[in-house]
Amino acid sequence: MNHFLRAVLLSALILSGGDLSAQVSSFQLGIRLGGGMSVNPGMDKILVSEDYYSNYTFKDKWQAVPTVGVFAQYHASESIIGVEGGIGYWQKASQLVYDDKEGLHYEVTPRYNYLGLTALLKVYPWKKGFNIAVGGRAGANLNDKGISYDSNQEEERFSKYQFATVAETERLMKEKLTGRADVAVGGGFGYEIGGRWGIDLRYFYGVTSTIKTETNDFNWVEKPTHSHSIELSVSYLFDI
Repeated sequence: MNHFLRAVLLSALILSGGDLSAQVSSFQLGIRLGGGMSVNPGMDKILVSEDYYSNYTFKDKWQAVPTVGVFAQYHASESIIGVEGGIGYWQKASQLVYDDKEGLHYEVTPRYNYLGLTALLKVYPWKKGFNIAVGGRAGANLNDKGISYDSNQEEERFSKYQFATVAETERLMKEKLTGRADVAVGGGFGYEIGGRWGIDLRYFYGVTSTIKTETNDFNWVEKPTHSHSIELSVSYLFDI
């Protein structure tokens, strides 16, 4: 009997402690870590703006990108509305692949790093757990020359065209195709577990053009390139 009473008391203490830990503050700080995919269509129009020739193809490929951040959140337990704001690091990347009938192949891969602010309005239809977020973010470009280039243009069969070397072509692209700051709108869905862990799937569309075309002698022109980013992240929340 004594053992039974002790077990009951211990169970009551554990349950009581669980109830207390379930009390979550309306104000919370969070850390977020995640990754996703990004693409930046429109670069082909920068490099070949007119129909100079035919029998070639361009293809945009999505690239993997990371994201990390710290944020503050306010959500009262009895409300369906919450807000989130924070500072974060993210990337935008893409790959443009060119192929033509002569066998020439090249890949242009811009990958830019950003540090900036994010602000979101969050709606909790059932006042906790599942939420819908809408808002945006703005960040400074940390590496505006973050473009790389690879090609088979140095092969002997293309010598008659007198192409520049791959290294020289990449240098010129870094100089004449520079990355811009990022301003994006977006949103997504999230789920908070026990008021501590969060999982979010979000999409951002770049309102500002990703690449600026500087004055050049290569017929590269200024064309808008608006990015698309899909990110999945995990976060942990601390009470304030």
